Amino acid sequence: MGRTIRTIREEQAPSVQATIDELTQKANSFLEKNDLGQAYPYVCRLADTEQAEPATSLTAGLMALTLGKRDEAGKHFRQALRKAPDDFNANYNIALIEISGGNYDEAAAILSRLVELNPENAALHNDLAVVWMNKKDTQQALQSFERALELDPNYTAARGNAMQFILDNRLFVEGKHILQVNTQHSQVSNASIADIKKWEEAIGQSSINSESVGVAEEDVLVAVRSSHDGPKGKRLAFFASQPTFIQDIIKRLSNENETRLFAGQTAREIVELMQWADAAWFEWCDHLIIEATKHSKQCQIVCRLHSYEAFTDMPTKVDWGKVDRLIFVNDSVKEIFERQVRIDTPVTIIHNGLDISRFSIPTKKGYGKKIASVGYINYKKNPALLLYCFKKIHAYDPEYTLHIAGQHQDARIQVYFEHFLRENPLPVKFHGWVEDMPAWYADKDFIISTSLFESFHYSVAEGMASGLLPLIHNWCGAGSIYPEGFLFNDPDGCLNLLQRLESADKHKLAQENRRFIVQHYNQEDKFQQIAKLLESLTKSST
Repeated sequence: MGRTIRTIREEQAPSVQATIDELTQKANSFLEKNDLGQAYPYVCRLADTEQAEPATSLTAGLMALTLGKRDEAGKHFRQALRKAPDDFNANYNIALIEISGGNYDEAAAILSRLVELNPENAALHNDLAVVWMNKKDTQQALQSFERALELDPNYTAARGNAMQFILDNRLFVEGKHILQVNTQHSQVSNASIADIKKWEEAIGQSSINSESVGVAEEDVLVAVRSSHDGPKGKRLAFFASQPTFIQDIIKRLSNENETRLFAGQTAREIVELMQWADAAWFEWCDHLIIEATKHSKQCQIVCRLHSYEAFTDMPTKVDWGKVDRLIFVNDSVKEIFERQVRIDTPVTIIHNGLDISRFSIPTKKGYGKKIASVGYINYKKNPALLLYCFKKIHAYDPEYTLHIAGQHQDARIQVYFEHFLRENPLPVKFHGWVEDMPAWYADKDFIISTSLFESFHYSVAEGMASGLLPLIHNWCGAGSIYPEGFLFNDPDGCLNLLQRLESADKHKLAQENRRFIVQHYNQEDKFQQIAKLLESLTKSST
């Protein structure tokens, strides 16, 4: 066990002093000779006396472990706990005994309690991670490993356990994230940095070997975990009337390239920025790319079309002959676009991505009856259907509550909401605009989407990555983005889906859902696809 057996000295009541002194003397005489086998019976007798301190039982347990008497060791440790329930060493050694016997549920319960009492103990988090590994609880294992390395960035054993688990389970994205966080810690040593690089190479090689990618000129790019860094030394111009979705991409590409985000107002300024650039990225198919393609071609042009543009006439006003690549965020948007415009421009589909590192399933997440709805309250979100679905659920079980994070954008819909809830008093809570969504999701149980149409619906992905179980209205294209088992068509179907989820193994399902999001919609994968596309375009222009 690597522990020092301490010399035992007892100070007991006078009526039994001689007997205890004799036992102590005998035990110590053998311990001084390092004869544990001979000392053990005397220590056991001391531990069984009413006057014995918990430390005596603990010593007996440690000796029993050293002598290979695991069952007896457990008895001694539990004997110590009867007198000192919070004794760290006794609890910890019982957990180790449970682990060696394959009793992972018992070990997890003990170690989880120790972690609560000792939250800054990195070794405990590592031990608990190993237990979660054996229980096949991937998310809990990853969180515990990450916490261990956060507390001790130079904890080589924890890093090794985590990375071997990553490689065994092909969780390359999660492994890269843990190593990245570990590297950035202010106290990481040079030796640890070298160790991290070793694991980065191992994960990178395993990632490459696990994927085979062949992309033709007009094929849809599939989700790849690539070590490719994208273009280098290029001038990249970005045009975005609303830059929310492009800001992270610009930031990443700025590390190796010169980037500029269009801040002008005139056609002349658009042309000047394109003359400067090797490639121009237009976020949204709107007035900016319409104006840009009215002028002579100055550089490679990429346009990413989200969804709302496909329901306008703006795509018909673009000179697509000057656009080198059109990116759609899903297949249904592409189909709607093609109903009104036929083009020869090469097309790529790159789904939206989620920053997985921002969202996690809380440790010891319990499941109750809170349903979450997230987003601006407007016609697109189909708020009437939301209310009728919840009314159906509430009639089935009045303990369910609906929690809405968002703001009204339409006065008529706000009036409808207020009137509906006066006529149908339901437990609906409005949280307004929420800044910290990961924290807000923590105590919610289901995430509902009743939209008319979405290109992705981030709140569904965020909720699934946070352990919430999804209830998704079957809007056009929903089945190509999310698993069909979570789709419903009407309020009756919504209730039926919720009832099925109630009877499911919620924790197992939550873990599977998070893995689905990680595998299909990890932001890092999407960036790598975009970086690879830009590199191919800028190479062809030189």
